[in-house]
Amino acid sequence: MTGTVDAGTKQSGDTGAVILAAGAGSRLGRRPKCLLELDGTALIHRQIQAIKALGEIEIVVVLGHHCNLIAPVLEDQPVSIVVQPEDQHSQSASVRLGVSELSAKVNNLLICPSDLPLLNAEDYRAVYDIFRTREPSMHFIGPEVAGIPGHPVIFDSQVIKQILSGDPTFGSGAWRTANPLNTQRWQTTNDHYIRDIDSEEDRRRFEAETKRKLQWPKAVS
Repeated sequence: MTGTVDAGTKQSGDTGAVILAAGAGSRLGRRPKCLLELDGTALIHRQIQAIKALGEIEIVVVLGHHCNLIAPVLEDQPVSIVVQPEDQHSQSASVRLGVSELSAKVNNLLICPSDLPLLNAEDYRAVYDIFRTREPSMHFIGPEVAGIPGHPVIFDSQVIKQILSGDPTFGSGAWRTANPLNTQRWQTTNDHYIRDIDSEEDRRRFEAETKRKLQWPKAVS
């Protein structure tokens, strides 16, 4: 369930989002985890729906490994696609490539992995509201659950410029550590922000704990 957002609180066109979906899924039998289906809907579709529920947001999806499987399911989606060469894949490179594809009007940016099945529009809204009311010195906001950094994160144009300049720390988690005075670690108990799927064990545990089906489509099973 993606939830809804009141029309009076929707974002303006200066907010963008980059969805990261370039990984090989090596711990999942080298399958694209963004195509796992929760209650019959692909995780990447759920992320797009949740982000779009916030309002006018420009979305770029970064593909790499499994591009041939993922790109066809995005043909009818309101997103732009950019493809990262498989031999150049890293999270920081994916982030930089995605950011470089956004239009110049984007001043605030969400970075969203594609393998957090429970994230919904309310979760994105909560992160954005913290960002909107932040202190001026805080350029980066990220949720943290029981000491574990989560996603999505959101940041302003100052961080966007650092990424485009080639800062190698962004995307690895090191940026938060290197810039503590400009980073707000939002403390929350909502495990939607950290509940990702990295292995078959994670998938089976998710089903057992939530009583919801998280299964591979026939094309990649």
